[in-house]
Amino acid sequence: MKKSVVLTILLIFCGAMASYAQVISDSLASDFRTFMAKNFSRYRTVNLYWETKWAHDYTFSLDGQEVEKMRKKNLHTLKASTMIPLLKLRKVSLYANLAYSRYQFEVYDKQSGQLSEVFQQSAYDYYEGGLNGSYYFGLFNKPMIVSAALSVDGWNKGFGMFDGTFSAVMLLKNTERTSFSLGVMARTLFSSMPVMPVVTWWHRFRNPRLSVDITMPSQFYLRYELEKQRISAGASMSSENFYLRTTLEGAPSTAYYSDAVLKPEIHYEYILNHRLYFSVHAGVSMVMKSGLYKKNRKGIKVKDEEGKTEVEPVVKQDRSPIPFFNVGVSYSLFK
Repeated sequence: MKKSVVLTILLIFCGAMASYAQVISDSLASDFRTFMAKNFSRYRTVNLYWETKWAHDYTFSLDGQEVEKMRKKNLHTLKASTMIPLLKLRKVSLYANLAYSRYQFEVYDKQSGQLSEVFQQSAYDYYEGGLNGSYYFGLFNKPMIVSAALSVDGWNKGFGMFDGTFSAVMLLKNTERTSFSLGVMARTLFSSMPVMPVVTWWHRFRNPRLSVDITMPSQFYLRYELEKQRISAGASMSSENFYLRTTLEGAPSTAYYSDAVLKPEIHYEYILNHRLYFSVHAGVSMVMKSGLYKKNRKGIKVKDEEGKTEVEPVVKQDRSPIPFFNVGVSYSLFK
């Protein structure tokens, strides 16, 4: 049951991090409060990255029965996103977010050559966009940020779902070496947990180049900085999501595919100039929860080994951990 709760929290975080970027700094900006990070922009106007993963076997299960077991190869992911400030006042900000993802891979049966009933295409496109507004004020002599976001996603066949997110975060401590904040986040599209806690902690050690950066429960990094570069070791949550049509009996004809993963990794970043940034990720992708959901993102309720109810995908996917490699560039139009 504890595992189910943790997985649910992680899944919610994966879906909400894009619209939540204005409330909690992204992984590049979290510890740039130090004097050493003065050349880094807090927000990135345009982000582009390419990722490849090793070939691997996967298994889909429906009602506890194996319904498809095949192999993926030549896996490539291309993602592009932009975050544009529309309004920036002393206490109010409004941002527009747009994102595009393309997932490309080949699926085959090593023995029979049978075609997949789930992945009937070699490439899938996923679109997402929305608005995020934030209000800044003081409460109990502490800085407070309240943020609301509205987003919509889609694919080549049309629109998907609208999603609303609300968050409130209080900065409890903010010194030259330590920052700590606590808050809550809620969203309209959820499986079983509409509200969840948010905890962020950043600390710079006596060695001013070394820091720890934690956003619970989505990421943990130990970072070492030089003037124009930084290397980090840790782990973060991410997800691959897209809509697809399937002929698998018992599955939704139009389904929402979600692959929520934990990525232990080494992350290298370099400042090319005052607006352009380069990054490399290398690590292992480990499945937390993966499979096909209904278009409305709802799963099914099942009993675990202890007889407790938990939410699973309609069609569950399993695979072993696989290595990945990621190269990206970011451009900051606004300093």
